[in-house]
Amino acid sequence: MRGILTYHSIDPSGSPISVAPEAFAAHARFLASGGVRVVPLAELAQPREDEGGDALAITFDDGFANFASHAWPVLREHGLPATLFVVTDRAGGTNAWDGAPGLAIPELPLLSWPDLARLAGEGLDLGAHGRTHASLRGLPRERLEAEVAGSRDRIREETGRTPAAFAYPFGDVDDAAAAAAKAAFACAVTTRLALLAPGEDRHLLPRIDAYYLRENDRLQDFGSAGFRRWLGVRGAARRVGSLMRRTLGKADAAPTMEPRDADAEDDRGA
Repeated sequence: MRGILTYHSIDPSGSPISVAPEAFAAHARFLASGGVRVVPLAELAQPREDEGGDALAITFDDGFANFASHAWPVLREHGLPATLFVVTDRAGGTNAWDGAPGLAIPELPLLSWPDLARLAGEGLDLGAHGRTHASLRGLPRERLEAEVAGSRDRIREETGRTPAAFAYPFGDVDDAAAAAAKAAFACAVTTRLALLAPGEDRHLLPRIDAYYLRENDRLQDFGSAGFRRWLGVRGAARRVGSLMRRTLGKADAAPTMEPRDADAEDDRGA
C-alpha cells in the first residue's frame, strides 16, 4: 500500500485546511515509529508494477508560515522527508484566494522567499503550486504555461533549486494542465482521494488529505484492509459530491476552493 499525505496549515482553528499542532505531532510520532516507511515524494512517484511494501510521502500545500514554526521542527526531529508546494508569486503574502462562502478558512501568512530558501537549505524539498493559485482548468495556453512552468522558474531563481513536483491549485486539472505539468515536472499531484495504484500516472497522483485523519487513530491503520475499505468509501463519497455540485452548476461558478475543502466541510462529523 502506497499513499501521499496532504497537509495545509498546522493551526488550532479547526478549519477545513487545518490540522492542530498536537494532531500533527502525533502523526509524526507514528510515522517515525517504523510502522510504515516514509519516503521522499520523488521516490514514491517512480513507476512500478508492484507496491513494494507500505510507504507514505508527506506533502504540504500553499507554503503557510506556520509550517516553519509548527511542522518543520517536528519533521526534522523525527528525520521525516517532506515536500512543500509553494504559490510562487504569493510568497510573503497571504492565502487570500481561499475566501469561499460558507467555509471558515482563516486568512494566514505565507512563507517569504528568504524563509523558503533557508528551509530548502536545511533539507526541505520545495515543489511548485502555480504562480497565483489560479485554477488551471480552461486557461489559455500562454497563461497556463506561465502558471505552471513559471512557478518552476521562480523557485529556481529564488533558491537555486529546480523543483521536480507540481501540485494543481484547487486540484483542478484538465488535459492541457496535465500536459503542461508533464512538460515541466517529473511528477504532479492532485486532490483525488485515493491510494497510489500500480502503474499510476506520475502527473495525476492521488493524495490522502490529513484533515480526515486529524481526530482519530485512522493513520495508524495505514496498510490494513480496513484502511483501504475506509478510503475507498470516502473517495467514492467525494466523487459523488463533486458530480452533484457540477450538475447543479456550483462547481464552475466560483472555483475558490479545492474539492477537498468542500468535502471536508460536508464530512466534518464523519
